[in-house]
Amino acid sequence: MNFGDVVGQLMREGLSPQTHARLEHAIGDKGLGGSGSSSDLGSLIGSMFGGQPGGQASSGGSGGLGDVLGSLGNMLGGDSGVGGMNRGQLGGLGALLGSVLGGGGPSAKGAVGGSAMALLGALALSALKNWQAQAQDSQASQAVSLSENEMRQIAAPKTAELCLRGMIEAIKSDGEISPDEVQRLVGKLEEGGITADEKQFVEQEMRKPQDLAGLVEAIPNQEVGIQVYAAGLMAITVDTQAERSFLHGLAEGIGLDRDVVARLHQMVGAPAA
Repeated sequence: MNFGDVVGQLMREGLSPQTHARLEHAIGDKGLGGSGSSSDLGSLIGSMFGGQPGGQASSGGSGGLGDVLGSLGNMLGGDSGVGGMNRGQLGGLGALLGSVLGGGGPSAKGAVGGSAMALLGALALSALKNWQAQAQDSQASQAVSLSENEMRQIAAPKTAELCLRGMIEAIKSDGEISPDEVQRLVGKLEEGGITADEKQFVEQEMRKPQDLAGLVEAIPNQEVGIQVYAAGLMAITVDTQAERSFLHGLAEGIGLDRDVVARLHQMVGAPAA
């Protein structure tokens, strides 16, 4: 099963009335498109992989975050890239968003899933590293970085599965999902080309009782955790106490600082939890 494909299709379908608006906000000046976010993420990747073959990532220059994402695709597997995408597909934020929200169907599955996971990963890294940098003293903040293993973990199939579970748990936070709602959503996913196994997984997860504790227990670290949080945030409107309580419990279980959470909400234009 390719869980990244399902995440991408769910984001394309717009699980909440705000999903598409949040995706568009995420690549704007107050999100990843802002010069500060681009520089932070570029510095992070440059500090991790600088000097390695194919790993030179510029934190500035005319390419901005597009160059950073291109370098990230190069570092995480050459032509396979992030989430199965090639480097050309990771060339810019606009292309990422267009792939998630554009037309397609089964033939576009890989690009949709890879784009969705790359976008969630970029949001997660930017929010987390921005906060970590601010928490450091003076210029030493530029030395903060993730290990190569942690970076690979962000684009791993297991992370995609956790993001999918995060989206489904977020949807369930307002109460039990009716069988009709399950079938409506699964029908939309089938139109997008998910496999029979992927369909069965989504149906089973949506019919289970909510299990926030089980989701939190499966999250290996904060870097993956904030990506799961970002996926959940994309899936709900955050206009009920139940949804706010879910997000608060998820952040607390992961161990995310409130400033990290606030930064992520700001980047996607979501109200505070």
